[in-house]
Amino acid sequence: MHASQFQELLEKYSRGACTPEEEQLIHDWYDNVGQDGQREPGMEERANIEERLWSALKPGREDKKRKWVPLKRAAMITIPLLLIGFAGYYIRQQSVRPIQTSFQKNALIPKRLVSRFYNDGKTERLVSLEDGSRILLKPASELIVRSNFNKEKREVQLKGEAFFHVKRDPARPFFVYANEVVTRVLGTSFRVSAYENDRDVTVAVKSGKVSVYASGADASGRSSKARHEVILTPNQQMVYHRVDDIISKELVEKPEVILPNSNLFRMQFENAEVSQIFKVLEENYGVEIRFDKNLLKNCRLTTSMSDEGLYERIEVICKAIGASYWCDDAVITIKSNGC
Repeated sequence: MHASQFQELLEKYSRGACTPEEEQLIHDWYDNVGQDGQREPGMEERANIEERLWSALKPGREDKKRKWVPLKRAAMITIPLLLIGFAGYYIRQQSVRPIQTSFQKNALIPKRLVSRFYNDGKTERLVSLEDGSRILLKPASELIVRSNFNKEKREVQLKGEAFFHVKRDPARPFFVYANEVVTRVLGTSFRVSAYENDRDVTVAVKSGKVSVYASGADASGRSSKARHEVILTPNQQMVYHRVDDIISKELVEKPEVILPNSNLFRMQFENAEVSQIFKVLEENYGVEIRFDKNLLKNCRLTTSMSDEGLYERIEVICKAIGASYWCDDAVITIKSNGC
C-alpha cells in the first residue's frame, strides 16, 4: 500500500465513507503507533504483512472473521515499523500536543478541567477519546476536551474542522461547542466546520441523528434568546450564518447511499413508473423527494442505475420527462406538468 493510497483511505474516513473493516484498520494503525519493543521485520516479511493488511479490505474474502484475528496480532507487532518503512510514517506523532491558548471569557468548559490538542501538520490527525470516540482533526484545528468526562455528559470544544465518530452512550450525551453552535448527539458520526474567521459554521451528518443549537444555546439546549434547534439526519447539514444570525438546513454537497447492503447501482428498470424510481432513491439516500404522483402517473422510464451522484441521477430523470427540481430545507422537490 502506497502513501497515496493510505491518504485516500484517511480522507475517505474523514467523509464517513469507510466500511467497518477499513475503519478498524485505521484505528489499529493509530492505536499502535509509537509502541516500544517492536522487532524489525525483514523485507520479505514486511511485504507479506502489508499484502495481508491491504487484502483485509477487499470484499468477498472467505472466513474473514477467522483470518482477522492473526492479522490484528501481526498489526499490533509490526504496524509502527511498517508505517515508517512503507509510507514515511503516515500518521506520525506530529501535531497533537498541548497548547497554551486561553479560553474565551464565555467558554463553556472550565479552564482547569481540559486537555488541549492542536493539529499543526499538513494531514488529518486521529484523536482517540477515553470513551471510545474517535475524532479526525483537520490541519490548523484545535480540540479542547474535558480531562475526565463527567457522569451526565461528554463535552468538547472545536476550533476549526473535524469529523466525529462518537461512541454511543445514551446515559451521557456528547456535546460539541463550535463558535456559536452547540451539537448534541448520543452516538453517531458527523462533521463540524467552525473556523474562527469563517462566516459560517457547518454541521453535516453521516449517520444517526444530531440536534444542533445556535446562538447562545447552552448545553441543555436552553437559550436566553429565541431557541434555534435543527434536527439533522444522514445526508443533511445545518449552516449557521454568523453575521446574519440565520440558520439554513440543507442537503450535503454529495449525498451518499445509507441503506445497508444497497444494490442501487446494480438495479435496472424496464418501463417503470418514475414515481417508483424516486421512491427507490429516497430509500437508498434517506432523502425526501416530493412530487405530485398524479402528474407523474403516466411518466415511465427504462433505465439502469450507475454510480453517479444523487443530484446527477435526479437531473437525468427530470430531463427525460421534461421536469425540473430544486432543493430547499433538505428536501428535493420535483416540478412537472406530467407526461
